[in-house]
Amino acid sequence: MIEYHFRAELAAEYGVDGAIFLHCMAFWIAKNRANGRHLHEGRYWTYNTRKALAEVFPFWSRRQIERIVAGLKEAGALLTGNFSEDKTDRTLWYALGDKVLEAYGEGAPPISPKGEMDLTEPCAPVPQTVKCNKETVTYQLNTPYGPPEEKPRRRKAERAEIPEASRALLEAWAEGKPPTLRAELENFVSARMEEKKARHAPTAYKAILNRLDRFSGGSDEARLDMLSLAASRGWITVYPPRARDKPADRGGEGRWDVE
Repeated sequence: MIEYHFRAELAAEYGVDGAIFLHCMAFWIAKNRANGRHLHEGRYWTYNTRKALAEVFPFWSRRQIERIVAGLKEAGALLTGNFSEDKTDRTLWYALGDKVLEAYGEGAPPISPKGEMDLTEPCAPVPQTVKCNKETVTYQLNTPYGPPEEKPRRRKAERAEIPEASRALLEAWAEGKPPTLRAELENFVSARMEEKKARHAPTAYKAILNRLDRFSGGSDEARLDMLSLAASRGWITVYPPRARDKPADRGGEGRWDVE
């Protein structure tokens, strides 16, 4: 029987779902910290695919996990990035925010001046898959339970890949943008790659970036909101802030092809 745990003060701050998710992230990150692994930009990280997370948390759907992650990121409790050596692998990496680290007694590590992530920086190993199982490990963060050590997973051959021209276009657009906006763009692209209807040609991403600039009125905050909502709902494009619920209201998943 698998048990899931959380800290009461984090549940009061981020909700029970958010506290459960943070508790598992805290365990995996503590394991990496103890083993001196996955230290990037002054923080220890863990990583996993949305599909694997849905197996770790069978009581949540992938969409629910995406909403939980988006809410924790917005609250500053969770950071995301990508440090894979394989530039076509867009699996998200996760780190804890300063307030959550303090709740677990870890202290707040320094942050690199580069911010949350770097779209062009060389990265680390391939994705990992884990399970929470109280019988196989000793938890190191104020509870005797937790998941086992992370193990590598094989990258699927059918996984979509972004052409170099599209990647260059995204990197050029993201240059000079705030770290949080660049990270949310990575999150959106990663979620988009899991959608079968999504096209990854430069023309498709150029259309998305043009929509971001046009509908946001030049506001990075509006761009961030549009990307976050699109990623959490599994859309393959972005919508104006005032019309962002329109695709779901039409009875579909919002996965419309980009013209």
